[in-house]
Amino acid sequence: MRICFVAFCLLALSVGLPAQNTGVVFDPNVDGYIEVPYSDQVVPHSGITVEAWFTYDESTLPTGWRFPTIVRQGIGPSGENIMLRVDADNSNQRELRWRVATATGNLTVNYLFQVGEFLNWTHVAGTYDGSTIALYINGVQVAFAAGNGLPIRDVADVFRIGKGSDVATPIEVWNGGLDEVRLWPFARSAEDIQQTMNMELTSIPGYVSTWNLNNDFLDSSGAEHATSSGQVTFAANPLTLAQPILGFGIPAGSSTPGCEGDLRLSMSGPSVVNYNDYRIVCTRVPANTLTLWGASGGTLPAPLSVLGVGIWVAPVNLVAVSAMSNSLGMTDLNLAIPPGISGFAFAIQCVALDPCGPQGFTASDAELIIVQ
Repeated sequence: MRICFVAFCLLALSVGLPAQNTGVVFDPNVDGYIEVPYSDQVVPHSGITVEAWFTYDESTLPTGWRFPTIVRQGIGPSGENIMLRVDADNSNQRELRWRVATATGNLTVNYLFQVGEFLNWTHVAGTYDGSTIALYINGVQVAFAAGNGLPIRDVADVFRIGKGSDVATPIEVWNGGLDEVRLWPFARSAEDIQQTMNMELTSIPGYVSTWNLNNDFLDSSGAEHATSSGQVTFAANPLTLAQPILGFGIPAGSSTPGCEGDLRLSMSGPSVVNYNDYRIVCTRVPANTLTLWGASGGTLPAPLSVLGVGIWVAPVNLVAVSAMSNSLGMTDLNLAIPPGISGFAFAIQCVALDPCGPQGFTASDAELIIVQ
């Protein structure tokens, strides 16, 4: 517990510090993009949220066929698995499009925006959880459609920021600025997005990637580091994003791997009071399977072996809750945080039925959560 308390104190010192006001800008007349090599983390089968801050000026877009792209995974012709872009076509129309591809076809939602609507910095997020695909502007849902229950298609291709495919370069290069690009392996809610859109996020647990674009292309939460090609320019911008408060968990222990690899815990947002949609999320669980959540007052320095898996939450005052994973292999536990419990701490871990695990079970790592 002493180690956790020291970590808490060190992280708490960063509350409210301003982030670097730096992002990237692109010229639609010149080829340029940021690229992340393929890994299964950039095509999460458990659902997805893609986020970014952006500016866009349709009045400076060159004539002809244009598809300025914020992010795209899968750059072959009609081969995108994930795509967030403006479909300007050859008439400079204003349609922001979020698309997810599955084995049986594309799921798409569109938002028709007004002239000059995105001249100032705007936050955008696209989500998919199997049942719904949705698009958010500044944390407000502006478009949604039914999903088909299937995971995102994976053609083992790169993930790009600031450009789509190389067909007729540079017609898919972004026209404006980008900052704080993020990828979560589950769908976040409007409240989740609003909780963090004005923060600079780093060191988020789970299979989360955060490209802060503060004069580098590093993933500050994971290992999905990027490189640039062509003309990509770092530039100051007026965004003043707060450093995240402590509340995304202090990791403890490790996962017992299963059929989908290591189970990992993440949080839908920071553990702050008055947060109704707050959830603990476990990904890479077998689809539609029984899971067990265990919570107690703290974590252990070494695991207890139970049914062949490592249990990292202290057995004293242990509370267990069962749940089912969804069709994409994600299970979550809603823990709405009421007012008046700031400082409350708990540890949590997920165990799942899994034919590839020891004795038919797998387990995630654990997280120590401190409510702020």
